[in-house]
Amino acid sequence: MKCLIFGYGYMGKIRYRILRNHPLVSAVLVAEPALEASMAEAPEGLLPAGRPAPWRECDAVFICTPNHVTADLCVEALQHGRHVFCEKPPGRNLEDFCRVAEAASNAPRAALAFGFNHRLHPSIQAARALVGSGGLGDPLYLKGTYGKSGGMRFRENWRNNPDLSGGGILLDQGIHMLDLFHVFLGPLTLVDAMLVDAFWNCGVEDNAFVLLRSEQGVPAFLHSSSTLWKHTFRLEIGCRDGYLIASGLLSQTGSYGREQLVIGKRQFEDEALALGNPREEVLYFDRDDSWEKEVNEFLVAVQEGRPSTHGTLEEARRVMQLIRDIYALTGSPTATSR
Repeated sequence: MKCLIFGYGYMGKIRYRILRNHPLVSAVLVAEPALEASMAEAPEGLLPAGRPAPWRECDAVFICTPNHVTADLCVEALQHGRHVFCEKPPGRNLEDFCRVAEAASNAPRAALAFGFNHRLHPSIQAARALVGSGGLGDPLYLKGTYGKSGGMRFRENWRNNPDLSGGGILLDQGIHMLDLFHVFLGPLTLVDAMLVDAFWNCGVEDNAFVLLRSEQGVPAFLHSSSTLWKHTFRLEIGCRDGYLIASGLLSQTGSYGREQLVIGKRQFEDEALALGNPREEVLYFDRDDSWEKEVNEFLVAVQEGRPSTHGTLEEARRVMQLIRDIYALTGSPTATSR
């Protein structure tokens, strides 16, 4: 099949590399107004700036653009009957997402998936296998920390412009942790939240503190931050018979540390040498194929004429509704859809 990528930034380049090497893909076109074909970093298949989208020349579209144009491109692609893979978030707010969902309902033969690759990280996959009947029992609580340091030019990034992004660190990175909470706990409701713009003063939150509850009453707590100063990913899952700690990410920069999963089983003083210090097992992961897995699942779904099983419309709806509720509760100026 032929694929069209909108946007050749960080994610666009990742998608391009995967698609160029995928056996189901015969050609890849790229639409990126900021690049010219003569530039050294320009990919093969770069479309001339200003050229209308070649809908008839592609089967599937990958939307890798800033948030303020994401929904419009998704809607247009679906209206042309193209299959769509959209990076997170699926727009600036729930209103943007609902426009995409409506377009999808009018194009039932088009596959639609959203880029929530953290579900497919090896540490998360291993943790899923151990929760519940996997040996550690049902979850008692979840606690997630996800954040970054910002950087010298952080204030200039479009992600910190509320008109372009729709929100701050919660929408940018926290959305991944909210999605993982759903993986382990199912549907969640908002209990309380606090958002602050403590350091960067960009008009969007640089720290988000969110308390949630599952339908079974299991609590989950999120801290998403752009003032951690050390890039951090950490998901703690407390279960009836033990605990799991997934940390580190196999990012391109390596700044989040080596990906690993700590597995501990509940032991009281009659089972352990030291109370409160049970024996732990540590699994390390040196390869992240989450990007490849989610693209492959989407392309196979297109080939087989079925809905994608990963990053579904309903999964995206859940996190966007939660983020809407959080912004509304905290009176965030970016809460434009209530």
